Amino acid sequence: MDGNRRFAKKAHMETPSRGHMAGFTKLTKVLEWCNDLGIKHVSVFAFAINNFNRSAEEVGALMGIARDKLRDLAENSELVNKYDVRIRVVGFRELLPADVRESIEYAERKTQGNLGMTLNVCCPYSATDEISTAIRRLVEDVESGQLAAADISEADLEKRLQIPGPDLDILVRTSGQIRFSNFMLWQSAKMAYIQFVDAYWPEFSFHHMARILVSWQLASRDIARRKRAGAVSDSLAAHEQRRSSESSSSDTCCGDKASD
Repeated sequence: MDGNRRFAKKAHMETPSRGHMAGFTKLTKVLEWCNDLGIKHVSVFAFAINNFNRSAEEVGALMGIARDKLRDLAENSELVNKYDVRIRVVGFRELLPADVRESIEYAERKTQGNLGMTLNVCCPYSATDEISTAIRRLVEDVESGQLAAADISEADLEKRLQIPGPDLDILVRTSGQIRFSNFMLWQSAKMAYIQFVDAYWPEFSFHHMARILVSWQLASRDIARRKRAGAVSDSLAAHEQRRSSESSSSDTCCGDKASD
């Protein structure tokens, strides 16, 4: 959801927060389109960890929007009630003010039983923090004896990521910037279809979305074929790793017996 501040400047709005409000309005519209198109999982980059480096005024305004809009979505939103949307907030929550965390907990609790679309709100988030946190959890599980280091797989790490599956199909970056900005790096690496849109987030239209979906459908067969090929290669590599590990263990055991 990039480009809210630049949109506010372009539209001669009084403050950047007006652009962020326009961005939230666009989000509700995009979620309606996604639901109508049968898209069941949507993740949005609402606030990056490094966004705390912005001015105190802007950060305060963004925290206020998050606090109020998350509660409003869960309580009064026609979108959530009509489409049975489940809200999840992922990221480094401990960095957020207490009142924002309370709204997050309320929204998640209020919608946890909903079975329609799942909305992952990334706030405050960075992909590198997500991956490093997952690695720390792996280390803790190895140290506690719940997991053997030799058995660690991609799937083990993925289970500990903040944004769970299914696999990411499409990643869209608005505002004309051709970079990831530390968003869903692990998920994007698994053959996600990346699209950069030369429009600020509040300007994102159904026409943009339709073009992306048609383009993805044309490419999806090749993506699926490459995924299958990659899965076979990964399986062979994992099998070879297990054989090597078992061989090393056997050699060590024989050595111990010989020394006896």
